Amino acid sequence: MVVLPRFAVGMILARKLTAADNPYDAIFASRRGTWLSPNNVRRQWRQARADTDLAWVTPHTFRKTVATLIKEETDTKSAAAQLGHSSEEVTDTYYIAKPTQAPDVSDILERLGAHRNGRPAPDAHKTMHIDDKPGCQPR
Repeated sequence: MVVLPRFAVGMILARKLTAADNPYDAIFASRRGTWLSPNNVRRQWRQARADTDLAWVTPHTFRKTVATLIKEETDTKSAAAQLGHSSEEVTDTYYIAKPTQAPDVSDILERLGAHRNGRPAPDAHKTMHIDDKPGCQPR
């Protein structure tokens, strides 16, 4: 069982009131009252985002966003449970966004450039960035 936030419950209840009658009591059913096929949902989503700058947003994007948010606020175990994964490893590997920039630990790494007498190496106050071109240049 998954507990939904109030806003989602409200949206689903509103949708249920307007959903066509169907033998499955499905909230999101096809025009014929049958279950929606995943291919049709993907096609409808492509059409909905056509002529927008949202081509990159997919159902997987939504799942990744949910997993990342839950992991940042709680832990990977909770994110995996929300997504219905039996393995935290799957959630961590494929769904939780990784930081695009490593944390700034340059002050720790400065020790590598210190002279034997403990004084900082020349230009130790400048930060090097590996993505600068050409090579690493101080900023």
